[in-house]
Amino acid sequence: MYYYEGGQNRRFLNPTFLKKLLICIVIIISILVLKKLDMPLTDYALSKVKYHVFVKSYDMDDFSKAYDKFKGLKKSIPVFRQNSSGMIAPVSGKITSEFGSRVHPILKQERAHNGIDIAQAEGTPVKCVLDGKVYSVGFDKELGNFVKIKHDNGFITVYAHLNDVYVSEQKSVRQGEEIGTVGKTGLAQNPHLHFEVWKNNIPQNPINWIDIQ
Repeated sequence: MYYYEGGQNRRFLNPTFLKKLLICIVIIISILVLKKLDMPLTDYALSKVKYHVFVKSYDMDDFSKAYDKFKGLKKSIPVFRQNSSGMIAPVSGKITSEFGSRVHPILKQERAHNGIDIAQAEGTPVKCVLDGKVYSVGFDKELGNFVKIKHDNGFITVYAHLNDVYVSEQKSVRQGEEIGTVGKTGLAQNPHLHFEVWKNNIPQNPINWIDIQ
């Protein structure tokens, strides 16, 4: 007994055949479009298309190979993160509160959280993420002891709930320099660093700019 296996139908669904069909469709559409445009330039282009379609011969395997190389091109292009700014992490630790709207753990109100909270032991050194100049040092009833640093390209970074502060306003600081220590001053239940990144006066999600280990 013989069974029909539908081999002919499978041939039409073969990826190589579909690639060739797609190339033919694109060429036909190009010819139809060029025919409707009655201009010297389009006439010249049409003559070239006719030559390459009807006169010159091709090995369709070459098209398939070229297509496969094009598909692989996307994998070979490196993906650049926003961290091209060169920022380092101010501290290591677990992110306990992310960027965005949240219910404040103490005030119990939904509010914008313009940074991230990184849990770390009290007294852990806090480092400047990028070269810059300190433009504000102070105490806020919510942020506690804080340091704000201006950097090139419109960046500002904020370090809050600090226990100790080692820098003063107008001081130039280097990337990796210790500017204070982790604390729980202001409205904080546990020791952590509240860290913000601003660019051109717009709050950014810090995890797009730094790697937290």
